[in-house]
Amino acid sequence: MLLNFVEALSRLGRDAGFRIANEVRPDNTYAFRAFLPERNMPTYDVKAANMTVRSTMAGLVGMDSAYPPGGVAESSYFLAESAKLANVVYLPEETIRHMQSILLQMAVNQTPTLDFIANEALNFLNKAVIQPHRDVMEWLRGQALCNGAIDWTFNQKRLYVDYGVPAANKLTTRTNSNNDSYGDSASAFWTDIRAARQALRYNVRGFWLNSRTLDEILNNSVNSLEVLSQTNAGAEVRKFTTIGGNTVPAQDARDRVILNLYDGEGEILDPADRSKTKVVKFLPDGKIIGVGNNSRSGYRVGEGSTADPEADTALGYTHIAPTVEAGGRPGLWAELYTPQDKPYQLNGRGVTNGLPVLEAPQKIVIMTTELQ
Repeated sequence: MLLNFVEALSRLGRDAGFRIANEVRPDNTYAFRAFLPERNMPTYDVKAANMTVRSTMAGLVGMDSAYPPGGVAESSYFLAESAKLANVVYLPEETIRHMQSILLQMAVNQTPTLDFIANEALNFLNKAVIQPHRDVMEWLRGQALCNGAIDWTFNQKRLYVDYGVPAANKLTTRTNSNNDSYGDSASAFWTDIRAARQALRYNVRGFWLNSRTLDEILNNSVNSLEVLSQTNAGAEVRKFTTIGGNTVPAQDARDRVILNLYDGEGEILDPADRSKTKVVKFLPDGKIIGVGNNSRSGYRVGEGSTADPEADTALGYTHIAPTVEAGGRPGLWAELYTPQDKPYQLNGRGVTNGLPVLEAPQKIVIMTTELQ
């Protein structure tokens, strides 16, 4: 059965890959997009500048005297190059053979085949070309939020960004050797929860961790906690305390916390064996991030006059730059094509220039524990 992708791709229209990649909004499984939402920007360089005028109380002044100055301007500046991410994927022969079998059956049943080929091409584009770009950008957001920095070497290229998270917001790493990891006999879990809330000035949006870290906390009796509720989204726990020799649930609000679960994962080529892949977690084992509320006011260029609730609570954004491949248009560039002499083959490639930008590093607290 002849499998020809050329006609099917022509039906999708010109620039179909770029259009589809940028029209479809990524789903909500990428939890870190809530903190660093993606924005298509017109520049390749990533620049973020904030300026705040602090109001100072008016001072005493004599009659007929000059007014004393008031207000102090503070500014911060972030500058980096966007990281170029690229991939090229080939539809394997085994898949093509399977599609040929399906087409043969469709021909017997006199079922139109062109729509089937076009839909398979789109599925290939979404899963094999576009999703890897979404995954790696989410992983980079996770590195920024869970480490306060990105330090990634791939293909002999190094990407390093330090976001300037205050040292006080990076809590002491709890280790098994010090016996204070969250699964140890002197667990510092509740100590760190209190310290995180204090660092965020008690204006806490929530705490996020993965299920491996949650298990470590829940299964350690030393943490002396009661699970008040547990769902696929996380668990609410309360500490037990001793009063008059009796162990009772703590009534102190500081001894109660909701732990939000995030188990998002992606796959990368195994550096030790390029024929295999290995899974990486967007939120690593042993990490808990505390996130503060970040409501802001004021004007930002390009946002328009309508308030965006997502932008108001975000800690920054993910800069999606233009690409040369898309003629300088911002967004993820993707393309489906067939070799000129092999119309039965389907190839895909994509490029993103981008980088997470953490504009409110003081609004995150990073808790780290070794696991048993």
